[in-house]
Amino acid sequence: MEEARGAGGVVRRNVWWWFLIAGGLEAIAYLLVTAPVRNLFSPMLAAAATLAILVGIRRSRPRPAGPWCLFAAGIGLLAAGDWIFGSFQVAGTEVPVPSVADALYLAGYVVLATGLLRLGPAPASGMRWAPLLDAGIITLGMSTVTWTFVVVPYLGSHLSALPLAVSLAYPLADLVLLCMAARLVLTTGVRSVSLALFTLWVSATLAADALYYSTLAATGTPIAADLSDILWGAAYAAVGAAALHPSMAGTTRLVPQCQERLSRSRMAVLILLALLGPTLVIAVGDVRDHPVHAAIVSGIVAALTLLLVLRIMLLARFAEARADEAKVRARVAEDALREQASLQRQLAHQAFHDALTGLANRALFSERLEHALGRASTARDTALLVIDLDHFKDINDSLGHPVGDELLITVGQRLLGAARRNDTVARMGGDEFAILAEDLRDTSATSYAQRFLDRFKDPFVLSGHRTVFVTASIGVIAITEPATPNDVLRDADIALYEAKDLGRNRVVLFEPAMSRAQQDHARIAQDLRHALTSNELELHYQPVVDLTTTEITGVEALLRWQQPGRPETPPEVFVPIAEETGLIVPIGTWALREACRQGQRWHGILPGHRAIGVAVNVSGRQLKDHRFPNTVRQVLAETGFPATSLVLEITESTLIADAETASERMRTLRELGVRISIDDFGTGYSSLAYLRDLPVDIVKIDQSFVLRGGADVSNSLIQAILDLGHALGLDVVAEGIETPDQAERLRVLGCPHGQGFYFCRPMSSKALESYLATEATLAPSG
Repeated sequence: MEEARGAGGVVRRNVWWWFLIAGGLEAIAYLLVTAPVRNLFSPMLAAAATLAILVGIRRSRPRPAGPWCLFAAGIGLLAAGDWIFGSFQVAGTEVPVPSVADALYLAGYVVLATGLLRLGPAPASGMRWAPLLDAGIITLGMSTVTWTFVVVPYLGSHLSALPLAVSLAYPLADLVLLCMAARLVLTTGVRSVSLALFTLWVSATLAADALYYSTLAATGTPIAADLSDILWGAAYAAVGAAALHPSMAGTTRLVPQCQERLSRSRMAVLILLALLGPTLVIAVGDVRDHPVHAAIVSGIVAALTLLLVLRIMLLARFAEARADEAKVRARVAEDALREQASLQRQLAHQAFHDALTGLANRALFSERLEHALGRASTARDTALLVIDLDHFKDINDSLGHPVGDELLITVGQRLLGAARRNDTVARMGGDEFAILAEDLRDTSATSYAQRFLDRFKDPFVLSGHRTVFVTASIGVIAITEPATPNDVLRDADIALYEAKDLGRNRVVLFEPAMSRAQQDHARIAQDLRHALTSNELELHYQPVVDLTTTEITGVEALLRWQQPGRPETPPEVFVPIAEETGLIVPIGTWALREACRQGQRWHGILPGHRAIGVAVNVSGRQLKDHRFPNTVRQVLAETGFPATSLVLEITESTLIADAETASERMRTLRELGVRISIDDFGTGYSSLAYLRDLPVDIVKIDQSFVLRGGADVSNSLIQAILDLGHALGLDVVAEGIETPDQAERLRVLGCPHGQGFYFCRPMSSKALESYLATEATLAPSG
């Protein structure tokens, strides 16, 4: 399922590539096809680009979506104009000027320019003029070219007033589009693929218009019309791909860049644009020999020069402001340097010493340990001790943290008193200390550790004449071969956990025979005893859905354990240990109470107060306990949760292990009104007919049968379970559904309910509560 979901995500992320490829194929087809129908290729691509923008808005949900909605409307107007224009060409009819297509085109340009204006961010106060001035210089510079090569030829033609006005409206619209696009790019920069494609769209559109209308104005017939059509097609492909790219959502949240700085390349471009007008007046005869045209171009150049001067003045003011800022920073730096000398000494001490006890901290200890292990001459005579106070949490809880802190300080002083002058004594955190001893030639590591343990024989007298007795567990490793600091600390911790597991108040020397798995087992068993009191346990819930309607009909409560500072412990690791130690009984009672409490809350907030079933797993130990039915009765009474909405899930293996006791407990539980479900059915190799003798209401098909695909044996077994469940009046739920094929196969086979990652992963109670308050069905995720 994960591979299928990942492949689907890759396709969705790369759909913009396919749109670009489709645009390239359209260009090739346009060149290869000579029939008039090719004139409809561009309208089709424009319509596809409009649809792509709408899809992109729905997928990426840009906020605000207004600019992209305007782009969709603008491209849609261009597409409509292309359809009308192309229809004339396909029919072999001369396109009238003006026509409805012209109205659609010009309206599209207005809408697109409005979208560009709204797309850019509102510039900050200190930089609002720089990008506007630069955009104005670029626009005025290009307007001299437009006047010379488009407007002047049109004015010299024999067009009547209305056709002439329409013809001149196109280059004017292009200049407005150029100004808006230049402002956007100069304000924010091109910092995403979507914005780069967007810039490519504007560039291709302007290039196509310039080529088409300049040649049309000069000769009366567009030269290289095919190239213009290909550029327009490329523009449609670029804007559609920009909308489909995942970075499209960020185009409406662009942060302005500081543009007061003027790079050499940008300054060169602006100067060249300023010189372009005089060059055209001198070089182009139609402008040079016509005083009116020369005056207009000169006026544009004068305005452009004024903008350039203003830009340079803004740059100068920016430089002055930066100089003032530099002076202020210099004064601040001088003050900081004076403080740094004193702070540096304090920080050097704080960085390597514990703030409470004054001992070395973990960082300094790790550094000295690494140094000691790197010295070949003394590494073999080095010992590492890890010391942990026994039941220190009880002291904090009963006497308060101030007393606990004072005890830690006193313990640190005693450890320093027992250590040699060159030994390193460190507080590693909490109530854990570590000691590094080098050059232990005449003393064994165990004997050396015993001298520290002896310091805990006498009580600790704290302020207020308070006397506290505390013991310690010590794990020791005698380093006999080259090792890394991590390995040494790990082995010392293993010895420490062994000391605690053996009863505490002792020294244990690490031996290679101590397996890591056994120590992990001991650690988990120990930590699990405090999991409830430390609020480390949590219930997550996975919905059970109707396979036909995907309506949520119930949830299964799943136990999770997250210790502070450690990765989440998987249930398959800690639940067996809880079973073995008997901790599963109080943990199971907590889980039952929490699930019922939460279920009662959901019943109150669901739309229409719709009842929803909550399934809770029951262990074999709980089921064997004769007090368990009474526990269920008390929990239902305390929480007010309806018994009919509670489902107790019992694994098939538990039933087979002690069928007689299990059957008796299940009958007692059903008398309370709760429902019984057999979990992981099919894994215990029991007969399907065994269901007739069990007081059950629900059968859950094990996910191993669901994951076997469309195998005939698997389908036959699932069908047999479904048939028997129907005959016995049992509900059937399929577990572990991960793909749409599995869900469809089960639905076709007639399975009424299912659960799995395909519909929803387990979620916290708050997340599920929020979902249940607004939704009744689940949208499949894969």
